[in-house]
Amino acid sequence: WAMVLTWLLDGRADAADNQPATPEAVQPVEVNDVNALVAQLADDSYQVREKAMQELWRLGIKALPELRKIADGDDPEASARAEELALYISAGVLYDSPEKIKALVLKFSRSSSEAKLVILRKLMDLGQWRQVLHLAKFEKNPNAREQMNDIVQKTAGRATRDAIAKGDFDLAEEILELTADDAQSLMMRAWFHHCRGNLELQLQQAADIPGKKGAMWRLALHRVSGNIPGAILEAEKAGLQQLADAFRVLEGNPQPWLKRQSGKANLDVIYGMACRIQLSRLEGKDREAALVARELARMARDDDSIARASIALAANGFRKQAIDLIRRQDVESAFEYYDATESPQLSLEVLGIPKNAKPPFTDWVKKFTANAIEEEDDDLYRQLVMLAGFLVAHGEGKHAIAVLTPMMTALESDGSDEWFDLIAIMADYGLGAEAIHFIGKRGNEDGEADLSVRKLLDQIPAKSRDQIWSSLKKRNNQNIDMALRELALLSGLIKDPENETDKLHKALADDVADAGVEDKETRLAALFSFCVKRHDLAMASRMADSLSLVSDRWIRSKNYLDAALLRWKKVEPVLAETVEKSPGSYFSLIKWHIALSKLGHKQKASEAYDRALFLSMGNAEILNRMGWELYEAGFDQKAADLWLQAAAVADPSESDYDRAMVYLAHYGQALYRTDQWQIAASVSEVSTQLMMRGRTSSTVQSILRARFYTDFCHGMVLLKQGNKSAALTKLNAARQLIPGDGSLADEFFPILRKENLGKTYDQWFEDSYRHVEAACKLYPKSHNSHNTAAWLASRAVRKLDAAYAHSQVALKIRPTQGAYLDTMAEVWFARGNRPKAVEWSKKAIAASIAHAQGSPRPESQVIANYKELYKQYERFKNDPFPNK
Repeated sequence: WAMVLTWLLDGRADAADNQPATPEAVQPVEVNDVNALVAQLADDSYQVREKAMQELWRLGIKALPELRKIADGDDPEASARAEELALYISAGVLYDSPEKIKALVLKFSRSSSEAKLVILRKLMDLGQWRQVLHLAKFEKNPNAREQMNDIVQKTAGRATRDAIAKGDFDLAEEILELTADDAQSLMMRAWFHHCRGNLELQLQQAADIPGKKGAMWRLALHRVSGNIPGAILEAEKAGLQQLADAFRVLEGNPQPWLKRQSGKANLDVIYGMACRIQLSRLEGKDREAALVARELARMARDDDSIARASIALAANGFRKQAIDLIRRQDVESAFEYYDATESPQLSLEVLGIPKNAKPPFTDWVKKFTANAIEEEDDDLYRQLVMLAGFLVAHGEGKHAIAVLTPMMTALESDGSDEWFDLIAIMADYGLGAEAIHFIGKRGNEDGEADLSVRKLLDQIPAKSRDQIWSSLKKRNNQNIDMALRELALLSGLIKDPENETDKLHKALADDVADAGVEDKETRLAALFSFCVKRHDLAMASRMADSLSLVSDRWIRSKNYLDAALLRWKKVEPVLAETVEKSPGSYFSLIKWHIALSKLGHKQKASEAYDRALFLSMGNAEILNRMGWELYEAGFDQKAADLWLQAAAVADPSESDYDRAMVYLAHYGQALYRTDQWQIAASVSEVSTQLMMRGRTSSTVQSILRARFYTDFCHGMVLLKQGNKSAALTKLNAARQLIPGDGSLADEFFPILRKENLGKTYDQWFEDSYRHVEAACKLYPKSHNSHNTAAWLASRAVRKLDAAYAHSQVALKIRPTQGAYLDTMAEVWFARGNRPKAVEWSKKAIAASIAHAQGSPRPESQVIANYKELYKQYERFKNDPFPNK
C-alpha cells in the first residue's frame, strides 16, 4: 500500500490524467506479454518494475491469474507488487480509473471501521460496486467485516439485479463471486444457480468440499431449493443448531425451536410461564400445563401483569381464566369479547347492567353517568359510548341518544374538552348519526360545530374537510343543522336510502364549473377525499378516470384505484409499461404476473413470475411481500409456497422469519387444502409464541381465535393419523374456544364436513348454531347476529332454510351491507344454485365500494374487504358445490 500511495501521490501517476477516458481507447497489451511483465516485477531496476506495474494495471483482469501466482510466491518485492495490483484490478481500480476512486480505495486501507463504512457508501453512490464488494470481502478485521455486511448485501443485490434485468448472467455471477462467504452472500449465489437451473450441478460439485465451508455452501443450496431435511443435516454439520431447529418448524416439529426461544436468558416471569404452559401442552402434559396456568392467573395483580397474563392464557387455550382476568382489569375488552362471541347478555353484565333491565337502562345510566362525571374518568365515558354503539348494532338504536344525553349534557355544562373527544370517537362505534345530533344541538355560536367537524372528520385531509364544510355552510345560509346533514351524507356517517349523496356531490362539483383551474382542482380533490371517506370508491375511480385525462396529477390516483379494485384490463398495460422502463422491478413483475394470470395470458404470466423470483435474489423480506400480493389476488397456494420459502431462507433471529410464521399461521389456509396439517400446526405454535412475547394490540378474541386455529390443526393431524378419539377431543375443545365466532364457519365446519364424522358433526353444528340463535332471539333486530347464523349454517350446509331466513332479516335491516349480501350468495351456493350465488356476489362487490350507509371504515379495510368478496365471486363462479 505504501508503494502504491507514493506512486499515486508523488506525481508519477500524473500521466493517468491524460489517458483516454474509455478502456477501448487504451492500447492493448498482448496476453503473451503477461508472463514477461509479471517476471519484471522482481527486476533489479526500479524503472523496469514501475513500468511493468503500469502495463499490468492497463492489462487488467487478463493478468490476474499470473499475478495471484506471484502474490503467493517467495519473492517479497514481486509478491507485494503483485498482491497490490491484484487487489486494484479485482476491485475495478484500473489504470484509467478516476483519481477520486483511487484515492478513496487508498484511504479505505488506513481508515477506522466507522470511516470504512462511510467510504464504502461513497463508493456505492459512485456506482463502484466492484470496489465495495472486493474491499469488504478481503477486510481482515472480522468486526469491521460484520459491520460492512449490510452495505455489501445491498450493493451486491442491486448490482446483480441490474445485470439480471439486462440479461447479463455472466456479469451477475461475477458479482456474486466477489461477495464474501457469509450465509446471506452464499444464499444469493445459491438462489442464482437455482433460478438458472444449475442447482443439481452445484450440489454435485459441493459434495466434495470439506469441512464447514462445504457444509455452508450445501446448506445454502438446500435452503433455496426447499430441501428442509438436507438443510437440517448441513446446518448441524456446520454447528448451526439454532438454524437447524428453525428448519424443524417447517418439517412440523416446533418443539426444539420453542424450547430454544423459551430458554433464553433474562426472560420475564410471565413470558417464561407462558412458554412452559405451551411446551407442556405439546408434550401431552395437560395437568402440568393447567397447574402453571392457575399459578399464572393467581400471580397477576396489577394492570400490566393482568393484561399480559390474560394474553398468555388465551394464547394457550385457557379461555375461562383469560376472560376472568380481563373482566377484572379491562371492562372494554371483556365487553367486546362477549359481543364478538354473540353473548350480548354477558356484555351487559360486564358493565354491571341488571339482567332483566331494558334499554335504555335509565336508572343504571343515571347512576353510572353521575359516577363518571364525578370521577372525570375517560374510561367510563368511553364505556357509555360503547353501550350506545352496542344498542345500535343490536337493533335498539332508538335508545342510543337516551344513553348518551346525560353524559354529553353534563360535559357541555362543565365546558369540558372531553365532549369534543367523545364526538371524535362516536363514528368508530357506529354512532355517526348520534354525533351529528349532538353537534347540531350544541350549535356553532362560538365555533363549537366547526371544532366538532374537525374532530369527527380528522381522517380527511384538513384542506379538503374545511373546504367542503365551508361550502356547505354557505350553501345552506349558515343553517348548521342542514349543513351537518349534508356533511354526514357526504362522509357516509348517516344512511342515504334515497341516494341524495350523488346529487349533492354533483351540485358541489357544478358550483366550481366556471371557476379558475386552482379553485376547481381544490374542490374536486376535496370531493374525491369525501368519496373515499364514505367508501364510494366506485365514484372516486370514475373521478380519477376522467380527471387523469386532463391532468397528470390524477394519474397516480387512477392507477392506484384500478389496482385496488382489480381492474386487470386497465392495470396490465400500466404494469407492462412499468416493467419495460424498470426491468429490475421485482414488485412490478409480480403484480404484472397477477394481472396477466387473471387475463388468461399463462405463458407471459409464467415468464413474469420467474423473472420476479429471480430478481428477488432469495431475499426473505421480498418473498414475504410477494406472497402477500399473491394472497390478496386469490393465489393462496402460491402465497403459502413463497412464505414457506421465505422462512427457509430467512435468518431466524430476524423479523423476516417471524413474519413468515405469522403469514402462514393467519393466511396460510392453503396448507389445509393440501393436508399439510403438521406444518400448519407447527408454524401456528411459533406464531402463538410470538403473541406471548409482550404487549400486543390484538384483542383477547383474536388471540383465542389464533389458538383455535392452532388446536384445529393439531386435531386434524390426529384425525389424519387415524387417532379419531383423541382428534375429536382436541377438535371439540378448539371449537369451544370461540363460541359464536364466524371463524367456525370459515374453515372448521367446511373441512370437517368432508371427514364423515356423522352425528358428531351434527351435534357440534347444533351446539354452535343454538348459541348464535339465542342471540338472535334476545335481540331480534341484531343484523350481525342474524348474518352470523346464516353464514354458519350455509358454510356447514345445514338448516339452509333457516339460513335463508336469517339472511333475509339481516338484509332487510342493512340491505347494502357487502358482507351480508355475500352471505346470501353463500346460502344460494350451498343450495346448489350457481346463477343466484353469482348474482348476489356481484351485488356484494358493488355494495362494498358504494355509500357506507352510516358505517364508514378505514380505506384499507374497505379495499381488503373488496378483495375478499372478489375471491368469493370467483369461487362461486368456478368451484364445485359443497358436499352436503
